[in-house]
Amino acid sequence: MERESGVAMRLIKVTRHSRWHKAACVLIFFASLIRYHVRYDPAESYSNYPESIQVAHHIFREDRFASPFAALDTGPSAHVAPVLPAIQALLMKAFGDKSTGMYAMKLLTVSVLSLQLALFPVFSRELGMGSATGFIAASMWIVAKLTVPYQWESVYAALLLAVACCCYRRYIEAAAKPTGNQWLLGGLVGLLVLTSPPTALIFIVWLAYDLYLSGAVTFLKKALVPLVLLPLLIVAPWTIRNYLQFHRVIPVRDDLGLELSVSNNDCAQFSIYKNLISGCFDKFHPNHNASEAAKVRAMGEVNYDELRLREAEGWIGSHPEAFVSLSARRFIAFWIPTQNGDVRETSGWRLERGILYIYLMTALSVAGLMTLYRRDKRSSFICLSCLAAFPLIYYLVQFEDRYRYPIMWVTFLLGSRPIAISLGLESANDPIRPYKVAASGLTAILSASRRISAEAK
Repeated sequence: MERESGVAMRLIKVTRHSRWHKAACVLIFFASLIRYHVRYDPAESYSNYPESIQVAHHIFREDRFASPFAALDTGPSAHVAPVLPAIQALLMKAFGDKSTGMYAMKLLTVSVLSLQLALFPVFSRELGMGSATGFIAASMWIVAKLTVPYQWESVYAALLLAVACCCYRRYIEAAAKPTGNQWLLGGLVGLLVLTSPPTALIFIVWLAYDLYLSGAVTFLKKALVPLVLLPLLIVAPWTIRNYLQFHRVIPVRDDLGLELSVSNNDCAQFSIYKNLISGCFDKFHPNHNASEAAKVRAMGEVNYDELRLREAEGWIGSHPEAFVSLSARRFIAFWIPTQNGDVRETSGWRLERGILYIYLMTALSVAGLMTLYRRDKRSSFICLSCLAAFPLIYYLVQFEDRYRYPIMWVTFLLGSRPIAISLGLESANDPIRPYKVAASGLTAILSASRRISAEAK
């Protein structure tokens, strides 16, 4: 009787905990919606937005994936990944391409962000950091109120990547008894690549890690179809479309040559902000330069991108020191976001203090990753793979603060873990002193920031 009573009490406690957990997640969702309140602007139109929405407008009006550049109609395109323009085109069909349609796009983006923040406790628990860490991370994010890149795929990619990380964690944990997670993971990876191609770098690392854990024979048996062939099958229709249209094998996008050339030339600086101010961006990019857009239309987008790639390779080959210097500054700016070399500026983040939250979470994330490694090595590997693999391409092109957005959630979760430990909400399970590590990281960040500021002056 006493035993049955004890079991019943435990079930009641679990049920109560589950109810409070769900209620807190719902509260985070609505708190985020309120914090990121979207205002209706009757003057807004698609013409005020960049490439993805330009393509969406052509899908809406002409049923063709084309003309990403505002300067001219440049013809068929593979300049942007297809998922976001498809979503935006559907919203235009429902609400039009004027102010109502733009408002719908912003509202959907904020809703996706709010859903991700509401799921932070779930992501945190699945990745071995406990629910409390996720609640703290979501709260910190809402207080910081990082700017939302409404017109880009970053928010959608962030949510998909977080879910994929949790699926991969379950997949490698259940390696001995495969479940359906590998099929869901394969589907998510295919969708992710069509949303944000740089995420493919993370997945390549995951496949290598799974091969290391399982061995070649077991890996081929359990992963070849769901984790290799299924993502390829999902991406294949878009790749086939590109081949039929351009007579080239273009898996997702064809913009690498253009972005490298705009970012690495005689007048280029490390950030798009500085390139816009100096006029260097307008000089080289067809979105702002009608003569360059005319070249795209005359040559075709793929041939134009190949020309720009040769230009970039030639400049990098003849200016290796300048290229290394630009890449180093972009590496620093990616992790210590600053648009103009002066950390006193907000770097495009909406609140003046928002950038300080990023600095704080970045410093604390070092301690969070170390404590997580001692508790759950596989989860720490997953987090590290996102932080290490995803940004690689962005060290080579002009810095823009939205580039880090798809993995910013990893920084906030890891950065919140030492806080949860210090408050006694989570167990450290190791002798590491989190705040000593964080203090060292913050000191390094501030020192690097001072150097950037001094060089900019």
